[in-house]
Amino acid sequence: MNEGPKSRIRLKFARLAPAKELSHLEQIKTLRARAAACGLKFWPAAGGKGIPKMAFGPAVSVGHESLCEYADLYLEEFAGEGEAADSLHRLDDASFRLISARRIPVFFPSIEAAVNAAEYFLEGEFPASFGVQAVDAFMALKKLDWEKVKPSGERKTLDARAPVLAASFDPASMLLKTTLRLIPGKNVKPETVAELMCGCKPVFRRIVRKELYWFDSGGRLEVF
Repeated sequence: MNEGPKSRIRLKFARLAPAKELSHLEQIKTLRARAAACGLKFWPAAGGKGIPKMAFGPAVSVGHESLCEYADLYLEEFAGEGEAADSLHRLDDASFRLISARRIPVFFPSIEAAVNAAEYFLEGEFPASFGVQAVDAFMALKKLDWEKVKPSGERKTLDARAPVLAASFDPASMLLKTTLRLIPGKNVKPETVAELMCGCKPVFRRIVRKELYWFDSGGRLEVF
């Protein structure tokens, strides 16, 4: 009698430009369909006939591309990393591309529980007055109150400085890089950070979530 999944594969995808307007739920449905069609013998989700049991990483914002979309796929039998990668790679398209597939213990902590920070690259048109000095001035702040307005109209004041672990700006390429700590209930979007640094709303050409991180025992960031 089967008691549970026999193996777990952690998949890393690139979310490309054609997929950037998908919601997190739409992305989950797309990746589940891809896992169901790849040919691996997946473990079914609870109450979901023909639907693979999967777990996903933190949501990426609508309008953002990403090079670090994670999904754990549970299987009812052993599968090697090469076999899993080959099975998923053949389904690559203009929206999602598999970057890697690696086996992890079935009872490993969830992606959401393990991820502590995310790095973003923001390309756009920044005001002429914006530069390295503005980034340094923002990073020198101890605190910056910012009012977050939810779609429901609810307002909440957050410290917009607290989540920002690192930031830099390259004026030649008009590229702002920032690494933000993920704090449940206190997250601030990278475009909001850019706006607060600039004092106005930049016109973004592209926003990419480049990497996810976790803190090691010494408090240092490590690539997830």
